[in-house]
Amino acid sequence: FSIVKSFFILIKEKPDIVFGLGGYVSFPISFVSKILNIPLIIYENNLILGRTNKYLLPIAKKILLGTTTPVNFPEKYKKKIRHVGNILKEEIMNYNVVKDTNKKENFSILVLGGSQGAKIFGEVVPSVIKMLKDNEYKVEIFQQCIEEQKKSIIEFYNKNNIKNNVFSFANNILDLISLSDLAISRCGASTAAELTQTCTPFIAVPYPFSVDNHQYFNAKHYEAKGCCWLMNQNNFDSTNLFKLVQKIIKNRNILENARENMKKNGSKDVYNKIKKEVEEIL
Repeated sequence: FSIVKSFFILIKEKPDIVFGLGGYVSFPISFVSKILNIPLIIYENNLILGRTNKYLLPIAKKILLGTTTPVNFPEKYKKKIRHVGNILKEEIMNYNVVKDTNKKENFSILVLGGSQGAKIFGEVVPSVIKMLKDNEYKVEIFQQCIEEQKKSIIEFYNKNNIKNNVFSFANNILDLISLSDLAISRCGASTAAELTQTCTPFIAVPYPFSVDNHQYFNAKHYEAKGCCWLMNQNNFDSTNLFKLVQKIIKNRNILENARENMKKNGSKDVYNKIKKEVEEIL
């Protein structure tokens, strides 16, 4: 039905080009663009080529990549690759990095569980924060969680006199990122790119059931660049997480090195690069 509807949309709008951003919702329009002889550009920001983009590769004029070439990228289409960087919100792209953890009283930790939160983060992180406090580390926590956990997590932090901001969704995520010394996060491509662009080192806990395990490959990419620490979910428990966070807090040079690595991997010129690639076709 969507493919049929896409015919009417493209015939009515008469676009000069179609730009597909991956995901199943982009497939019908992108597929019909070939039938109507409209040039197609697709974009991939994961380290595993998504299924939609994989199917569209033969008909696309170019594929723009957010990071390095996906590990499953077909050799015969590599001539279509253009590296442009990650597409992010303009406010994040232009974020001015000013962080000095040595002058702060509290060590601030941000927990991001993806679009729906992560139940396991709500089960493991609070006890780790308490362990840090019990070991006389001054910490504060900004934590995303699923709605069902929110009340109990807030009560736990308040009971233990831990400064907290617990939320299931936040419009001011950039404000929270700017206040954070360290993040604990899933590793979707956009989230990892946002943390890298804002120079916020993170502990990556890939969602183990992500399609084609793409979050794991995203995490491996940023780990190799020295921007994050990878912890698989089967190792994500209070003991392991406490040891890692404690190590990071005790040696702030580790954080500073990660930030310096992030500065080398961010990009503020993404939209100009995309503009250039589109103009070459038009």
